[in-house]
Amino acid sequence: MASEPSLSKPDVKPGVKPVGAAKLTIEILRSLAKQPGPMGVTPLAAKLGRYPGTVYAVLKTLQSEGVVEFNPDTKTYRLSLGGVLEISNLQTSDDIPGRLQGALRDASERFGVCIYLSQRVRTDSMIIVDCAAPNQPLGLYAKVGFRIPVPLGGAGRLLVGWEGTDDAHLRAAYKRTHWLRHQPTYKVWAQQVRQDRMAGFAYEEDSVPEGLATIAVPVIEGEATPIRYMLNAIGPRGDFAGENLPVLVDAVKRLGGMVTS
Repeated sequence: MASEPSLSKPDVKPGVKPVGAAKLTIEILRSLAKQPGPMGVTPLAAKLGRYPGTVYAVLKTLQSEGVVEFNPDTKTYRLSLGGVLEISNLQTSDDIPGRLQGALRDASERFGVCIYLSQRVRTDSMIIVDCAAPNQPLGLYAKVGFRIPVPLGGAGRLLVGWEGTDDAHLRAAYKRTHWLRHQPTYKVWAQQVRQDRMAGFAYEEDSVPEGLATIAVPVIEGEATPIRYMLNAIGPRGDFAGENLPVLVDAVKRLGGMVTS
């Protein structure tokens, strides 16, 4: 190819010049949305009639913004549910949210707690992609498409701990952690990260409204796979007290385990 195919002339006002990069971005998003599975750079570029290098650059930008996911094993790209929801707030099909949807609502009613499924779309944020609430007021207003800063609270500790527990890694993560109320010392926080990593869940009261508590459980897709999804159960602190805590933790862990069973 001597040059990239020329842009078709859109229906725009005279004197308004189309932005090629923006049009290519839209073409890539449309193509990935219509594709039944992930695509590699070369077949996607061939489908669009574009240089692979140009398509690769746009895909990497979309990946850094959390709109596209990259699978390093297959070298393919697909739309990120959380990233799409953040932009459009429209539900799209995705394997993990689809598998958990019914079970999420059953567990919420059974235990009388809200349960959120969040997806990590960038290094600094997660997006709620599904939620279930019991038929009772709990004073929670987070909804699908709501952004959660990362790292924050128990979910943040689990994300950090899954990536590593050595001192250098934890000190760097501590500096970029978000605090809503009380900021613990580094020593206390690092110890909690290591404990949560071993336990496979995190209990938290500081990042939710007064009188409530939450547990966070990562959705494990593989021991060497970065965490993409996190489950949070939120409800009155009394519902998490005593013998209730291990029962609820076990139930949420079973939810997370459904994606690999």
